[in-house]
Amino acid sequence: MIVGILAPFTGADAALGPAYFAACLPAVRAINASGGVRGRMLSCKQFDTRGDPADAVPATRQMIAGNSNLFMVIGCTSDEAASVMPILEQSHIPAFCQTGQSEFDKSSFKYFHRLVPPDAYDSYAMVGIARYLHGYHKIALVFGNDIGSQTFVQPAVTAIEKTGGTVAINQAIALGQPSYRTEVQALINTHPEVILTEALGATDATYLKELQQLNGSLIPVIGSSATIDPVWFQAVSAAIGVDNLVKAYEANDTPTDFAGPGYEEFKTNLLASAGDFDKAPKYVTRASTIHLYDGVIMTALAATSAKSTNPKVFNPEIIKVGNGGSGAQEVHKYADGIAALKNGKAVRFNGAGGATQFNQYNNSQGGYIIAKYDAQGNEVNTGSLSQEQINKIIQLAGA
Repeated sequence: MIVGILAPFTGADAALGPAYFAACLPAVRAINASGGVRGRMLSCKQFDTRGDPADAVPATRQMIAGNSNLFMVIGCTSDEAASVMPILEQSHIPAFCQTGQSEFDKSSFKYFHRLVPPDAYDSYAMVGIARYLHGYHKIALVFGNDIGSQTFVQPAVTAIEKTGGTVAINQAIALGQPSYRTEVQALINTHPEVILTEALGATDATYLKELQQLNGSLIPVIGSSATIDPVWFQAVSAAIGVDNLVKAYEANDTPTDFAGPGYEEFKTNLLASAGDFDKAPKYVTRASTIHLYDGVIMTALAATSAKSTNPKVFNPEIIKVGNGGSGAQEVHKYADGIAALKNGKAVRFNGAGGATQFNQYNNSQGGYIIAKYDAQGNEVNTGSLSQEQINKIIQLAGA
């Protein structure tokens, strides 16, 4: 059976697809080592959306039509989720999506699952770091002009203003341009204290390099969770220097401890997947990779619990495996979950990314960690924002 990775592998957001491929490989390795899903082995297969709804729709239809043994899908970013999720729903394909679009906050899709917060909450967390942690007042917004990045902007504007800050400048940057000197100078002229950003590919690298050149130094940078990525780190650190990036940059990210038995199994299988994907080890502290890994394991346990590989039968079990229930045995690894199920136990999967708590809309979220990079490009947890702190911003923003 196939786990489809439906995401950009080419185009401006091509850095996203490999992070999700790196989630599938160790999950499949762990599942197959324990006999697969009801005796059926899994494999990972990439389906390129190019980060464009116009390309994502035919890619999704071809994926479904050409793979009768499609087990589930991971990926489906903000670039294409709105266009592909109705197709997946109609075809009864369970999906763990990395979209932050607000339309999925209270959607009616039964086959949609999300382990990451909405982009609006991501925006509130970035503003929370800027306003509450550092006391910055004049805040610049530098986001790519792609769908996924622009979903952050209006919530950020509202949150900045409602918390007493000022938007120094709001720039929608065309991705992949050879230079942004005009835009950089316009930003410098507004004298911001900090920059909030998500501009993927080489865009942030080019922009920040020219900012460093024209300004004589960097301005502090707070990135979205998508900027915690080895491709982003490599591009930006090469452009502005590792030491400068480590000093100037921080971000919010989906909570994970990078510890515990579930994480250690993920890490072991990720490192062992380097023969299939040589860059896989670079994603060892990529939160989105970790949480999608959990999604694959959770779905495989759900199929075992339901005694069926038919998604119509096992899809409702995904929430039960994630949330548990009275008398459920907590498990951290696929093999332990299989053993518990064989012994007649219900299970709650507390995996590499920690425990989930799905609501009635199949969303699970619980605050943010504050992250920086070390000199090797690993994510370092430096603090946290609780869901209560995020809720305070939400209330101020009237969301």
